Amino acid sequence: MQKLRYSYHMKITFEQPVREHRFKLRCFPLTDARQKISNERIDIYPVHFRISEKDSFGNMCIYGTADQIHDHFAVDVEGDAEININGFLRADEHKIGIFKFETPLTKAGNNIREFHRELEPAAFYDNNFERAFYMMNMLYDEFTYSQGVTDISTNADEAFRLRHGVCQDYAHVLLALCRLERIPCRYIAGMIPGEGATHAWLEIFSDGIWRMLDPTHNRECDDTYIKISSGRDAKDCSINQGVFYGGGRQTQEIKVVCRKIS
Repeated sequence: MQKLRYSYHMKITFEQPVREHRFKLRCFPLTDARQKISNERIDIYPVHFRISEKDSFGNMCIYGTADQIHDHFAVDVEGDAEININGFLRADEHKIGIFKFETPLTKAGNNIREFHRELEPAAFYDNNFERAFYMMNMLYDEFTYSQGVTDISTNADEAFRLRHGVCQDYAHVLLALCRLERIPCRYIAGMIPGEGATHAWLEIFSDGIWRMLDPTHNRECDDTYIKISSGRDAKDCSINQGVFYGGGRQTQEIKVVCRKIS
């Protein structure tokens, strides 16, 4: 068992004051077979009303309102996570079909399809996880981690054409490759030590369980990974969504701290 302490800070500063702010936040780790969350504290400013509820993917969300006039909005989450490296999440076959199909962000265009044809993963591996692991290795040799080349709207095929991107792009490209193989797979947003921001990786459904792969670091995830949310792609795991009156331009600050405590 690995114990980790984490804190997640997000602050949005508005150019002009806003009012009647309705928000949806998705930045809260949940206890499951692999991780046990304790000592969690959540602070949101400003807030008039809030309620917690799971979304359709099982992620914990907080919906709320901030009715008073304000020029910034902030959320702070901190807690402890105990990771069980052998705690695999199980699922029934009939519940994972949605994760076999591409989305606009994970659509495999000509660039990815050509690369996939060259790999021929099914010719070497029958097991979903082994095929995904093999494709991850090949992707890692073709792709370079670079900030500022892509943005949150860049889809998998464009990122692969550029051969550069960040963790979101690595995850989207591997999702696209796996879905060409009809392998159920999902996007994960979470935290790991040393990143300073949220990190992205994958869960691969194989032999009745979900197993995690980190294509950015070309490895199977170990006991230093805290999962926040999962979905078909990054859009399903967006941290903050909201509507309000006023505001103008806005800037967002995110700081994540995750460290081992035992």
